[in-house]
Amino acid sequence: MAKNKVVLDLRISGFEDIKHDELTQLIGFQPIMVFVIGDKRNPRNPNSPLIKRNSWLMGSGLDEYASFDDQMNAMLTIIESKLDIFRDLSKKYYCEFSCAIFTYADNGESTPWIHLDSRYNKLIKEVDIEFDLDLYAWPDTDEDE
Repeated sequence: MAKNKVVLDLRISGFEDIKHDELTQLIGFQPIMVFVIGDKRNPRNPNSPLIKRNSWLMGSGLDEYASFDDQMNAMLTIIESKLDIFRDLSKKYYCEFSCAIFTYADNGESTPWIHLDSRYNKLIKEVDIEFDLDLYAWPDTDEDE
């Protein structure tokens, strides 16, 4: 039976004056994925659209079965430890928390909840990071995806 998943990452996009590895060094954290402007979104598909902007994605370090709260708190700890850097980055580039919730019907789990608490609210007043949430509801499957 498939388990519900929460996928949370921080995306920094729209930069052309810094390289991905320089951003990694500045933040001191390895990205989970990078997108390079002009590359194909899917290199194996010749008709795949081109990437329109550079992006650097940071995960929480937790897996996708960890709660939203645990993942967000891990991300906030990283950001708070480098607040000046993230403050500058968010003024210069587009920054977004991207959250995808995957739920499966009749799997015995409740829908994961999203709660943005006072710690998040305090940080977001100092660092301009947008929040995007997508919810995916799937029929039950017998395999984990």
